[in-house]
Amino acid sequence: MKNKFKYLIKYSLKKKIDTKWFKAVNILLCLLLIFLMNMDYIINFFGGDFDSHDKIYIVDNANSYQSFENYFNTLSANFDYDNYELILDNSILNKTADLEDEIIVVIEKDNLEYLKGEVISYDTVSKTTFELISSSLNALKSELVLASSGLSADEIARLTSPVNVSERILNADAKDNQTKETLSAVITTILIVPFFILIVTMVQMLGAEINDEKTSRGMEVIISSVPAKMHFLSKVIASISYVLIQGALMFSYGILAMLLRKLFTNADAAIGVGGIISETIKALSEAGVFTLLLKGSIILIILFVVSFIAYAIVSATLASMTTNNEDFQQLQTPLMIIMMVGYYVALMSFVFDGSLFINILAHIPLLSVMIAPTLYLMGEMTLLSLIGSTAITVIATYFLYKYGLRIYKVGILNYSSSKLWRKMFKSLKKVD
Repeated sequence: MKNKFKYLIKYSLKKKIDTKWFKAVNILLCLLLIFLMNMDYIINFFGGDFDSHDKIYIVDNANSYQSFENYFNTLSANFDYDNYELILDNSILNKTADLEDEIIVVIEKDNLEYLKGEVISYDTVSKTTFELISSSLNALKSELVLASSGLSADEIARLTSPVNVSERILNADAKDNQTKETLSAVITTILIVPFFILIVTMVQMLGAEINDEKTSRGMEVIISSVPAKMHFLSKVIASISYVLIQGALMFSYGILAMLLRKLFTNADAAIGVGGIISETIKALSEAGVFTLLLKGSIILIILFVVSFIAYAIVSATLASMTTNNEDFQQLQTPLMIIMMVGYYVALMSFVFDGSLFINILAHIPLLSVMIAPTLYLMGEMTLLSLIGSTAITVIATYFLYKYGLRIYKVGILNYSSSKLWRKMFKSLKKVD
């Protein structure tokens, strides 16, 4: 009997893994992660340049280039726009026919308005660039007006210098909102999104596999050879094995992409993707996420694995009551809604900091796997609460298995698509 059980697991797992579709998807996933992690360098290799600067040529007919440059650089730095290169070239107007991405700014003196400017470009100038040029010219004009007022150079410098605006927040907790928003987005992206994708894939595969066996009448042959309980467990274990293998492969692809970036590029000096990764790791480290992750790693692994088992049990149970994929799609809708609720609550948890309702949701099985890790790593849930949430999920999974098996025994040989819910609830009343 044990050999039959092992055979069912291997056969089911082989149907999922030993396919051209599985291999093709994983090759694409690997290439995609490598591309995303090294996107800036790949684009540079094929002629793109993330380090390039927009060239702005200045035609200075007011003898004010130095002041204009100072104002422009100050404004662009304040708004985090530093991808410009100012070039003084009074002869550039003779080359306007060769303009492509370049911009020309003509600065002229004016007897009535003190100063006037003109922006020349081949295509439309972005709103941000135009506002920077316009603001710099306005600041330059104010300087010229003050220079003609008889004020000293020191007074003019003080009047034209940027206003130093400080910020004071009375609510001590408010300053952490932006950090928590970043943490929530990063944690849900790294932990929850892969889990969400794997669960959806597992649910679809379980439903398709069970319905395929029922449609081909192969189920009758299988159940006549092995007990329904053994068949049920083989499907669950094979599905869990699949998602763990796929999850490990995705993790290894990410590690490979990072190693390639480190091997072939100077990641510490990189911008773009590399800069984002470095800043994200720094923010997570400063927030203490890695310390919390280390302390709760075992509990988190248990929570994720048990939740995979719970979703597999529910999916197999629902699939056993259907006779085709259309019926299964209807039955799995509540499961998809639960997953979506968990994902969005986890993503928006920073908005409702300390909410009792969200903490309650973090202890509800099937939802907890998406919400509890996010709250814990954000410091809004203690390790003890995480252990409690995991324990509740373990207990709930046991009962899902116990009653799911009852439904599975009745539904696996059911070939009628009518009164599905009535048959399901009726089977729950039967005692093993």
